[in-house]
Amino acid sequence: MTHLKSIVATTLLLLSITAFAQKDSTAGEFTLGMRTTVSSFTDAGSVGLGAGGQFWIRITKHMNTVWYSDYINTNIQNIGFRRDGHIGWSVVFYMDKDPLLTHKITPYILAGQCFDYTNVYSDYYNYSVERWSAAAAQGGVGATYKLTNHFDLSLIALYMMHLGKHVETEVDYTEQGEKYLTITTPQGASLDGHLLITLSVNYMLGKL
Repeated sequence: MTHLKSIVATTLLLLSITAFAQKDSTAGEFTLGMRTTVSSFTDAGSVGLGAGGQFWIRITKHMNTVWYSDYINTNIQNIGFRRDGHIGWSVVFYMDKDPLLTHKITPYILAGQCFDYTNVYSDYYNYSVERWSAAAAQGGVGATYKLTNHFDLSLIALYMMHLGKHVETEVDYTEQGEKYLTITTPQGASLDGHLLITLSVNYMLGKL
């Protein structure tokens, strides 16, 4: 039921944005891209690295939407791992009078929602914990560098906050001084966040 409510709310929000969008010659531009993502502030100070894809659908000259999916793998000090899968979207607002100029860096802000899957595994216990969440919210800043009218590079710094079952990890030591990973799942809902840095390469294919 929670997943269904999130889907309905997302659909209504995007329909509202489209309804209020002014008639614009750039509306409907469809851009396809590939992305690589670094995830920090995760388990035991480890950094994750992943890849994925995305597409952009422009609403107006100054407003865009980005729809993405990625898969991130984190090696937790060689004693376990964390794997994250994201499927989400964001609304993008360009902070520039003319964001369409080429050979120019254009900053923007963005915010949206994400469905995510997390799997954490401990080598020592041969044990893993999974979490599904439809209530992840995200917000951040980014910048696009347009190489041509169709081709651009984009860099995004995004903080993602998960609301739901929290998965906690802690590095402990045996009596012999060997490290091992402990995984716990506290009762009740809690906030769990991490910083994502994404670099993408995008090509505008045309209009829908």
